[in-house]
Amino acid sequence: MASLGEDQLVEEGLSSIAEIFGVDSKLMIHKLVAARAINWAHDTYAGGAYSYATPGTRGAQAVLSRWEGGTIFFSGEALYRGRDMGTVEAALAGGLETARALLEQNGIA
Repeated sequence: MASLGEDQLVEEGLSSIAEIFGVDSKLMIHKLVAARAINWAHDTYAGGAYSYATPGTRGAQAVLSRWEGGTIFFSGEALYRGRDMGTVEAALAGGLETARALLEQNGIA
């Protein structure tokens, strides 16, 4: 995937999600409000690295994890508060936490 551009990465991601949930990928694209894909292997700031904790990490996580009526939700390995930050498990756990919060905020869960 390292050679794919942003649009191709988004399409691949949507196709993967559609396949997992048995949904038509065209429906996913139609319902999509916004998407952004960053090829971290080529990102100037990430330099191909995973996230890692610094002395300011917990404070930053607290700020980015607030659900105070905003419309931007952050999720992923960098916001994981467990011991295995910077892993796929952390990214999945963060995504699940964000999904639950969105469902709660919309009175679904």
